[in-house]
Amino acid sequence: MLRPLLLATGLLIANILAYGQGSAGSSPEIKQLLFRVQKSGQDTNRIKALLQMGDYYLQRPGAFIDDLDSAYACFSRAQQLSNTLHSGKWQNEAMALLGSYYYETGDPEHGKSCYMHIIDQYHKSGDKELEKLYWNKLIALTSGNNKAIVPDNIQHFEDTRLLFIPVPDKIRVLDTLKNIAYAHIKEGRLDAAEKELLQVLDQYKANGVKKLTDIYELLAEVSKLETDLHKELFYKIELIKNMELTGDTARADYYYSKLALTYADLGMYDQSIAWTWKALTRLKRNGRLEDFYGDLSLIIYDLVIQGKAAEALVLLKKTMLEVPPINLAQKVDLSEGFGNCYAALKQYAKAEQYYIAMMDMFKITGFNRTYYSTNYQMVTDFIHYNQIMGNFYVTTKQYEKAGFYFGKILSLPAGSVRPLTLSKIHGQQFKVDSAMHNYLAAIGHFELHKRIDDSLYNDTKGKQIEELQIKYETEKKDKELQLKEKNIALLTNNSLVQEVSLRKANLSRDIIVISALILLAVAFTGYRFKQKHNIQLRSQQTEINNKNQKLEYLLAEQQKLVAQKEWLVREIHHRVKNNLQIVISLLNVQSSYLDNASALQAIQDSRERMQAIAIIHQKLYQPDTGTMINLKSYIQELMISLRDSFTGAEKIYFHLLLDEINMDVSQAVPVGLILNEAITNAVKYAFPGSQKGTIAITAKRLNGQEILLRIKDNGRGLPENFNPKNSNSLGIQLMQLFSQQLDGQLHIAGNNGVEVTLVFGLQQSVEGTNAFRNIPINKATTMEV
Repeated sequence: MLRPLLLATGLLIANILAYGQGSAGSSPEIKQLLFRVQKSGQDTNRIKALLQMGDYYLQRPGAFIDDLDSAYACFSRAQQLSNTLHSGKWQNEAMALLGSYYYETGDPEHGKSCYMHIIDQYHKSGDKELEKLYWNKLIALTSGNNKAIVPDNIQHFEDTRLLFIPVPDKIRVLDTLKNIAYAHIKEGRLDAAEKELLQVLDQYKANGVKKLTDIYELLAEVSKLETDLHKELFYKIELIKNMELTGDTARADYYYSKLALTYADLGMYDQSIAWTWKALTRLKRNGRLEDFYGDLSLIIYDLVIQGKAAEALVLLKKTMLEVPPINLAQKVDLSEGFGNCYAALKQYAKAEQYYIAMMDMFKITGFNRTYYSTNYQMVTDFIHYNQIMGNFYVTTKQYEKAGFYFGKILSLPAGSVRPLTLSKIHGQQFKVDSAMHNYLAAIGHFELHKRIDDSLYNDTKGKQIEELQIKYETEKKDKELQLKEKNIALLTNNSLVQEVSLRKANLSRDIIVISALILLAVAFTGYRFKQKHNIQLRSQQTEINNKNQKLEYLLAEQQKLVAQKEWLVREIHHRVKNNLQIVISLLNVQSSYLDNASALQAIQDSRERMQAIAIIHQKLYQPDTGTMINLKSYIQELMISLRDSFTGAEKIYFHLLLDEINMDVSQAVPVGLILNEAITNAVKYAFPGSQKGTIAITAKRLNGQEILLRIKDNGRGLPENFNPKNSNSLGIQLMQLFSQQLDGQLHIAGNNGVEVTLVFGLQQSVEGTNAFRNIPINKATTMEV
């Protein structure tokens, strides 16, 4: 039963203002709409403003009961005013929005009733366009993944299809049939869906439709749900071929990654890696990195399965620096990749740390609409990450923990887990139950595993897949051969054209020769006159050439001396770096003979300070470097060196925000030592025990010549009443000393962690011409590690 209508606009506005407290009542949009309602008369302008206001409340993100009440009040008042004005158009528009309100509040019976009333009106009046419009609106409302409304959804599609049959619009009829097939897929009627899709495919081709990727994608989905890997691979290859034929490559990276997954399911890992690389290349080229780490994790999986875990680990570390993760979901994939690599390398303690971090982050991202657009993908990832944990604990023989994670998957409703994955889960659960002496349960899981496995893989399907792969490669080579034949024909035509052009050129040449002879005769007299003058010019030119040769010799000598100087400078830096490494090695040896903790700590601190200087000299002896240091590159290498030096540093995320800044070595050394002291103190003291945290490092230009350097952590902070000026800490005293050397301003604060800030001027020579290297200044780069 409908609620009582509000009888006055003033009451409506008061009601909305009351409901809006704490929600949308004070938003600029609502204030503007309220103003329009108050200023308009009893006319259609007021109806439009009321409907817009109601729709704003209905669509506003978040679950607020007050919003729904406000929406209902607006729609009801608009409907009442439409009835008063006898405006059929606005009566129906208000009723449609009321129907949407009922669907939103979980009352589909009243919602459908509102829309069917409108559709029936337009059907009786013969207005086919408006009838189809409201059918489409109703279909959009009922096109979710809820299986309970799928039959209703199919009926809506059937009814709208009948509207197109009298009109010569075959494509619209086929589009509707395709939608019906998609609804049948959601309903689980795969045979009906496949039959309808094949019918649509044949009719599309017969009517000249070229773009068929969405049909092939749905057919591949049906084959996947039917666990027919041969047909799934066939349709995905047909999809790729159609995409390349039509040039419709907007979703190419998505299609490539889906084909790669099928190859991985079939154990064809080289093909899987090849297609995933194509997907990653497109993502990087187009700057669409949201799915980057999801695709990268498949390559890591393929390499690990092939026994190339060390290669996969190198790829992960390199990618992490080149394409830093941009959100928490990508960090989940990154942790999974590291866990898989270390598990394959039998470094189980490290692997477990990454896996636990993966699950901790997944608890935040899982079943969260911020990271997922569909429920299907939420469930898929839930299965995937729990399967990884279960597999790891089976490998490490921690069977009780493995059973806990597999149990989460096996407790899902029937049909939630695709057969290929379910077969693997039953196979692993068989091992768990056998190890825990649950033999009856183990036998049951083994039988299920074998039954599913036998349906997925057999000799016939293996031969079909091999034939399909050969056919695809053959067609690809045939196309390349046809292209070569076309090129040959084109070259032949070009040859004929060139022959005609050559004849014309010969005729033109003869004319030019005759004309030249005439001109030569005229010019001969002038030549004799100028000959004497030219002899004089040649004498002067010889003198000039001799002087130029002397200058070139002097210039070559100068360049030789410059090159020798550059070599000597680089050799000095090389030797300084080697000497520092020798001292570092001696300190390492000395530390092994010491038992005193303070002495060991002093040696370690000295070693890190020397390493910070050594990295600078290592960069300076590289070719084309000169005396300039790229601060961004230096900080990245210093951070990696420090992170690898400290036990437990993997619990810390390093967030870098760095401009491209080039500075002279005279400034780079004190800057490097300040960075070393600040980062070392943060790693050692900011996060006691197993506490996790973040260290943020910023280096940016404040203006043309001033640099801001900031090292900030979110750890436990400084002791109470701590005064850096009175501190006996050698590290703080060194930072103050080096900041004075830079003529900079150093500030150390302890709010929510420790923040070390240094502002100093860049030497003027950095902005001048560098003879050895000209590094372009790009935008700031952000990186998390």
